[in-house]
Amino acid sequence: MVLICGTYRFALNADGTCCAIVLIDEGTFINGFFPATATDTTTVMGAAENAGDIRTRDLSTFLFPNAYLFIGGDPNNCCILGFHSYDLEPGGADNGFRERRYVMNYSSWISPGLFGGGFSDVAAFSHEMAEIFNDPFVNNATPWWLSPNGNCQNSLETGDVIEGLPNAVFPIVLNGATWHPQNEALLQWFAGATPSSAISGAYSYPDTNVLTTANVSQNFACTPPLP
Repeated sequence: MVLICGTYRFALNADGTCCAIVLIDEGTFINGFFPATATDTTTVMGAAENAGDIRTRDLSTFLFPNAYLFIGGDPNNCCILGFHSYDLEPGGADNGFRERRYVMNYSSWISPGLFGGGFSDVAAFSHEMAEIFNDPFVNNATPWWLSPNGNCQNSLETGDVIEGLPNAVFPIVLNGATWHPQNEALLQWFAGATPSSAISGAYSYPDTNVLTTANVSQNFACTPPLP
């Protein structure tokens, strides 16, 4: 059963309890998450910043249980399972008026069986954390790349290259539980380095068999003719 409430959709568990998943309009989520001003405490990030719960030296994670975003007001245009970004705020006399950047990620904890390819538990979280370390301010430019999953970008988004592939995750067993972190593309893949200077000549990690050749630089926005 799916319950509709404005910009939210709730899917119940089989026993009628709430909630198997929650779908949230992307714009509504963003407006409720990022502060409009430095003193705004009505939003999630604003309240955390002003309370001192997160700092500019932190990598802050906001982990949601099975909460996914849909785009353009259409629940069928789903699902964003996570993203990383930062909140930019002005500095003050206490820090020499240098801007403040609060680096963050929203990630969904994913229950088993909701998505294919073993994409569950920490898959989205690991995707976003790897990208934060590679592209914390979402502006690390690369040559245009076209990945095996059809994504076309020109930024150092290491998880986007591999997400959705049949071997996107790398199951590991820890303390008797199986977890599913995502494989990531290495810098050598983006750089088109042949051979790769990474250990064992790898282009992906931890599964070095996901990407076996380097990226071939594309035209702007991967427009034809393709290389």
